[in-house]
Amino acid sequence: MCRFIGIRTEHLAQLPRHADAGMARRELLGKELDWHLLKSPGEAERLQRHHGCCQDELAAMLLAEWDALLRMPLDSAVAAALVEQGELYCRLGVSLGWLQGLYERCQPHLLASLEQTAGAEVARLLRKRILLDQMLKTHGYQQALKREASRHGEHFQAMSGLYATLSGVSLALADSADRRILLQTVCDVCVREAGFELAWVGLLDADEKRVEVAALSRGERAAMPGELPAHAEDAQAPGLVSRALRSRAAQVSNDAQSDPALRPWHGALSRQGIRSLLVVPLLVRQQVVGTLALHAGEEGFFDQSRRALFELMAREIGRGLERHDALERSHRAETELAFLAQHDALTGLPNRSRMQELIARLLKSRRDSGQVAVLAIAVEGFHDINARLGYEGGDLVLCEMARRLRQAIYPFGHVGRVGAARFVACSERTDRLQELVDELMSLLPQPVDAMGAQVEIRCSVGVAVSGDALCDAANLLRRAGLALNRAKDEGGGHSRHYDAAMDEEIHKLHALRSAFALAIPRGELALYYQPKINLQNHRIEGAEALVRWVRNGRHVPPGEFFNAIEHTNLMRELDWWVLREAVRQMGEWRRRGLSLPVSVNLSAATLKHEDFLFGLEALLEANPLPAGFLELEVLETVTQQEAEQITAKLERCRDLGLSIALDDFGTGASSLVHLQQLPFDTIKIDQRFVRLLLDMPGNEAIIRSMLSFAHYTGRKLVVEGVESRAIWSRLREIGCHDGQGYGISPPLAAGELPEWLKQWSKNAAINSSYVS
Repeated sequence: MCRFIGIRTEHLAQLPRHADAGMARRELLGKELDWHLLKSPGEAERLQRHHGCCQDELAAMLLAEWDALLRMPLDSAVAAALVEQGELYCRLGVSLGWLQGLYERCQPHLLASLEQTAGAEVARLLRKRILLDQMLKTHGYQQALKREASRHGEHFQAMSGLYATLSGVSLALADSADRRILLQTVCDVCVREAGFELAWVGLLDADEKRVEVAALSRGERAAMPGELPAHAEDAQAPGLVSRALRSRAAQVSNDAQSDPALRPWHGALSRQGIRSLLVVPLLVRQQVVGTLALHAGEEGFFDQSRRALFELMAREIGRGLERHDALERSHRAETELAFLAQHDALTGLPNRSRMQELIARLLKSRRDSGQVAVLAIAVEGFHDINARLGYEGGDLVLCEMARRLRQAIYPFGHVGRVGAARFVACSERTDRLQELVDELMSLLPQPVDAMGAQVEIRCSVGVAVSGDALCDAANLLRRAGLALNRAKDEGGGHSRHYDAAMDEEIHKLHALRSAFALAIPRGELALYYQPKINLQNHRIEGAEALVRWVRNGRHVPPGEFFNAIEHTNLMRELDWWVLREAVRQMGEWRRRGLSLPVSVNLSAATLKHEDFLFGLEALLEANPLPAGFLELEVLETVTQQEAEQITAKLERCRDLGLSIALDDFGTGASSLVHLQQLPFDTIKIDQRFVRLLLDMPGNEAIIRSMLSFAHYTGRKLVVEGVESRAIWSRLREIGCHDGQGYGISPPLAAGELPEWLKQWSKNAAINSSYVS
């Protein structure tokens, strides 16, 4: 370097002789150094922190260095010290520009002093000495930069591998559909990309409180699983794994072969050359589920940056496991929903849609070789079972019914639950169909033990067999349902086979219902009135309004169309039409001077409806009637539940001036209850008792008892079905007062009734046109 700048050692030996002259402007030089430090606070702070001094002391140190430059000879030791000082400046982060500026500020002061006292030649020698000093420090600075760049390169290369590891793990998390494959791929990537001696993932068995290896990958020298540090480690043990589980934080050993926590494995670690070990907890939804363990062959491998990187990796693995858990839960939910979409949740039996598929499959497989039978089974009175035992008891009964059906049908068919208390079975063994039906009718009604009670069971069965090419699964189910309804209509506890007449009947019923829906708007309905008289003195007591339907010029019997509409909204529409028409007709008669009480029949459905009282009050307000002139007849066949629902409404009707009659007494199962419960004014004995009065002495006893009841409770008794002189006479002898029937008069049109009343008042007698 001396040759490069053109200076020899003997030349440099002259400078110490002129050191005092060179430092003549020492005070001014010190101020220049102070100013240079003030202008660069960053460099000044770094140097002060390194030397542990204040700024004035630092300026004094720098001044001493300039003094030493003039006084000390430049040998190899001084040159090495200058190079080392340049390296120090680099390590401290002092900029090369600051160092260059330091020389530019101080050099003029030294040269100016020497030029005045020692001449230009010495000044030129000093300039070269300063340049040599500057070059040595710059050389040291550059060497430090190269070493730092080399370290950064090595670190970058190492981190590149680690980031490649992270990238590979991220791809594994994105691509792996199976948890086991995911974890194994993570371990393989850590060994392949990051060069770990061993990588493994342990999952926590919460019940056993142990960590079991779920995936493992090892290099050529790595230990077998049985020699692993923390392999199958007890979660309460003092090792790194247990500490990671308890602390929920990464645990590092950068000197694994001397770490006391790893003492049981020091021998294995030494044999396999493992010097650093990292264990990171894996968290799913903030819960520790396992650990990731990485074994490196380099001591001190897991510095802060690498530890942070692997902690990030562990969080990504945790999120990947969480996604897998979510996918597994979603898959289980989809599987469960798919099952529930085709099966009953309570019994596990196929539901209606699934049964239809199974029946269709049987039909397809047996189309050319045989028939398929479908059985519809209903557990009757199931609502009563629920009311008695609660829903839990009802569920037990249904599950027992399902078990019995499976026992009877399997393996020659299928059983499904298609309603609250309805099941469907199908079988290809039509050769033993009757035997199967008999077995069901014997097996199903056996009592069921449920919640400490014996429950009596009654079942009805409807059977349909495929017999024609048009009979698909839906048709078979429908036919079995028709047969079941017929079995229930016959009183329940029976089995019925489908026949074509059932289809004809149901089609006729629906056709009649559709036609009746147009009867009111087309004006096909009319009210007829059957007179009621006092059987003792022949006085007119009133009339009952009876609806008649004339369709295509033919009278449709009420018993025919009532069956078609009784469980539909058409019945309510009919009730209101009858009520409005009767009130209108009564008003018209009153304006013509005819005051005649009229009774009308109302269904329980109309009485139960929430708008009934509102509509009735509006009707009576628009058409005022004297008290007692309008009577509402309630069928005695209303159920106990219906009676409870309409009692308060009937009381309100009485408050409005209406009378209440209990119609067709003796035809229902709750007659005596209704006598006590319903607020009626009149009892109407059903005509079936009256017509057979002379042939069945028991009927007379019933009528006599009802006469006594009516007398003691202050109610009227009306007998229906007065159709002969003998019956009329006997009723008079018994003491009956009011009656009606074809023997008195058939129902009459509104225009015919006034004339009949005139004729009756002149010649009251039995209707000779009806009774011979």
